[in-house]
Amino acid sequence: MSLRISSELQNFISELGYPFTTLSSLFESKNLDKYLDSKWIQSAHIFEILDKNANDQQLLTCSNVQKFYQFIPPYFAALSSKNGQQAISRLASYEQLIGPIEIGTFKEGDKLRIHIGYLNQYRKISRFSLLVDQLSIISLIRTGTGKEVKPISIGSRFEYSQILTNYIGIQAQMSSDNYLVFKLEDLLIPFKTQNDIVWNFMEPGLKKYIDELNVNPPFSAVVQNVLFKLIAGGNFQVKDVAEEIGISPRTLQRWLGKEGTTFKKELGKVQKVLSLNLLQDATMKTAEVSFLVGFTDVTSFYKAFKKWTGKTVLTYRHEVIYRKNQFNSTN
Repeated sequence: MSLRISSELQNFISELGYPFTTLSSLFESKNLDKYLDSKWIQSAHIFEILDKNANDQQLLTCSNVQKFYQFIPPYFAALSSKNGQQAISRLASYEQLIGPIEIGTFKEGDKLRIHIGYLNQYRKISRFSLLVDQLSIISLIRTGTGKEVKPISIGSRFEYSQILTNYIGIQAQMSSDNYLVFKLEDLLIPFKTQNDIVWNFMEPGLKKYIDELNVNPPFSAVVQNVLFKLIAGGNFQVKDVAEEIGISPRTLQRWLGKEGTTFKKELGKVQKVLSLNLLQDATMKTAEVSFLVGFTDVTSFYKAFKKWTGKTVLTYRHEVIYRKNQFNSTN
């Protein structure tokens, strides 16, 4: 089976140095190996240049899935999904074919929180990189559904210009975490782009290359990613995380120890990230946030939050309101 791409895209890809004219040639040759190697090595330099020189209109253009999905296999696979929830799951599974990215998801009742992390140090501080990854997810959902689906919350430590705010449809939050939140009902809207034939063709190739890429993130990052998934369900003890990973609790603790950390520390990091973001939602009571991040009583949550941040929950929420008012007064 040979799924040919347009001549216009062929020329563009050729200029970038990616010699693929069909999906089958992409997977059946060794070209993808070279593409992945060069992408990972050069990405830091590329994003350094983009951070300095690219404007936000160019950033939006680079985030438009319709312009690049045909030659970015993880996005092609995501658009072939039945809905946004499945698309995000596929993107999370194969995003590392694009770059050193980790995507984690966390269910909050009738909402889904998407967390974006990086295994590359420079990507962690690149505004262009992070915002393109966030906006590409929004574009993916809109392209698949044919509807102007908006996230109900989005945030990072970077500024969002008015042009980006207009595109997103809501005001972004200042946050130490990189995240988006969607209503689950919006993510269950059927994709008009669903294509099981394409997916069945692509899946073996994607699995092959993700295995061969052999990206080994820190074990602590693996534990954190699992915790993001398990905390909402209430079963996130050492044994639960170890079982999810497929190792014994003792081995999990030992491997974390080799990295100079503990399960308790990693759990605290995840709970802190979730808390800082959930508390920005003025409609959520502190007791609700406490429960969602895994505390059985709100008093323990208050103490933990003060330990993590040096602030009380009330002080933090007042700061969030102040920042929102400041943002609104300047826009």
